[in-house]
Amino acid sequence: MSIPYNLQINNSNPYASPESSVGSDAQAELVVVTPNSVGGTSSLLPREYALTPHLTSTVPAWKQSRHKRPSESGSDRTANSESQLNFCIASENAAKQNARATMSRNLIRIYHDSMENALSCWLTEHNCPYSDTISQLLPHREMQEWGPSWSNRMCIRVCRLDRVSSSIRGRALSAEEDTKAARVLHLAIMSFASQWTQHAQKGTGASVPSAIDHDERSIRKKVWNEARHALEHSSSIPSFRVAFANIIFSLTQSLLDRGQEVSLGELLENDRAPIYLETANRQIFTFRHKFARLQREAAPKVRELGSGSIDPTTASVPRMQQPSEPQQPDPLLSSQEHRTTIDLMFWLGVMFDTLSAAMYQRPLVVSDEDSQISSSSRPLAEPEDQIDFDHWNIPSRQIRRTQDVWGDLFLRSSKERQGSSQVQPRWPCSYEEAASILSEATPVKVLLYRRVTQLQTLVYRGASPDQIENGIQKALLVCQHWDSTYQSFMVDCVTNHELLPSRIQSWYVILDSHWHLAAMLLADVLESIDKCRLGSDIAREARQTTHLVATVRTNNALAVAGLARASIQGQDSLMERHFHDSLSEVAFLVEPWTAVLVHSFAKAGYILLEDLDIPADHNVYTECLRQNCDFLIRALQYLGRKSDMAFLVARNLSRSLESKLT
Repeated sequence: MSIPYNLQINNSNPYASPESSVGSDAQAELVVVTPNSVGGTSSLLPREYALTPHLTSTVPAWKQSRHKRPSESGSDRTANSESQLNFCIASENAAKQNARATMSRNLIRIYHDSMENALSCWLTEHNCPYSDTISQLLPHREMQEWGPSWSNRMCIRVCRLDRVSSSIRGRALSAEEDTKAARVLHLAIMSFASQWTQHAQKGTGASVPSAIDHDERSIRKKVWNEARHALEHSSSIPSFRVAFANIIFSLTQSLLDRGQEVSLGELLENDRAPIYLETANRQIFTFRHKFARLQREAAPKVRELGSGSIDPTTASVPRMQQPSEPQQPDPLLSSQEHRTTIDLMFWLGVMFDTLSAAMYQRPLVVSDEDSQISSSSRPLAEPEDQIDFDHWNIPSRQIRRTQDVWGDLFLRSSKERQGSSQVQPRWPCSYEEAASILSEATPVKVLLYRRVTQLQTLVYRGASPDQIENGIQKALLVCQHWDSTYQSFMVDCVTNHELLPSRIQSWYVILDSHWHLAAMLLADVLESIDKCRLGSDIAREARQTTHLVATVRTNNALAVAGLARASIQGQDSLMERHFHDSLSEVAFLVEPWTAVLVHSFAKAGYILLEDLDIPADHNVYTECLRQNCDFLIRALQYLGRKSDMAFLVARNLSRSLESKLT
């Protein structure tokens, strides 16, 4: 089992060798895989790519000259020509290989700066409900990943986990399966990273020269198809790497026909990305189910060992003859890191499943019941959890196992952080505190998406008005918690965007845009419920009297426009110091899940466009709406560099705005 080629690249030096940036623990496990061994960079470029005009010519001068040396005989000239031709071919092949290797390093850097950067905020032991350290404020490991130089943490941990997970599979992977798993993960990463253009020009024109754009789209299409085929051919391989590859590929946008006229709803309806995410979630859920069974089966043996060490009645019992080779402990069960990686993988899948279900209006893969905290996330034996014979010392984790992930667990974590002061976090504050706040707020965002999905499910199942109203109140409670806990901090970030550290910029813009999309989706569900009279009459009349749906829509649409404006106007920020050039021009280009951001910007744009009414005097509010629509269109144009979905929506929204203004 190998970590994908050159994956452990140093953030500060995109051309560093893998060994130069690997910590001592990771270096022992890292095996540098040549591109060919995993179907790597050699297969990512069309063969003619190295000969395109924007690359240096490898044809030697002798071949370009028409003059012959008069002193050479025919045979000498033939031998010399063959030698020079071989040298030419070798030089040309070396240039091609160098171009491919350089491109591979660039793509790995882009993956690192987008996906792993986001996961260092979204997915940590600090905010995972299945982790034992969820209540800690600043765990040491997270502080390292939040710093200016971070690793490809999740990909490396998944590769390590796959190496020791034979007990879950019931067997070891065959050599062929191992090679396929390595190759599919590599191709998924390459396909994901190839979305970002390498030659975009600064400015909102965002145009790429047509020849280069054609080459890059050809590469994107080739790599996307290879990754898709590899995933299809590896679907039967029980591998964490394959599951992680499915997650990465589900965030990767396919190329579309840019000449078509299509709405956002049609684009989302025809998007096949959720299929790969659902496949990944089924794989991870199956793995976690089997892991829980392994823990249950191993628990009696641990208890026997624990009781044998303290029970005096066993002192007189003759010791049983030990086998000559004692059985080695299962590394999957004995390693805290591997157990935590399983929990993190499961929570990542649950988070993405929740957002996808709400956004695409698809059923959840992992139900509310199956995503609860269980004993599977609890270590088999630790000093504080040893056998208790008098039943007085109740392990603290037993209390956590009774908590509802989709209840108030995430709401209480912020209150525990605030303590009795109840003071909202504000900027300016320390870098560590800002990172911790954004990491803590991430599962609260997920909770609102879950509430939206639960309401959609209640409507689908024909639930009673009381059940629906109860679901609405739970969703609004999450909104109230966000407003009272995080809203002021987010507004501070927008106001001080250019002064924020680059990673804080990237995290807050993405998190806040996701949150506001969830609120706009909630408004859609509320409108549908009230139109169809599915809730109570009294509650419906109260919502209509207070214009709740319209207020939620407009306020959140304006907030998303504010994020677009702050990012576009704050182009001279510090992003270039820590991010690849393809991602650094505006903060939201770092977003790994482009479809969510496109949906957020587009939905906000259409809401404001609908509110835009051009009176004769063209008042201040109308001009405000027009300017905000324009910022959202420009933001979508930036995303259009890597997303045809964004390009099509930006063009549609721009034409609609022009039509309304004329």
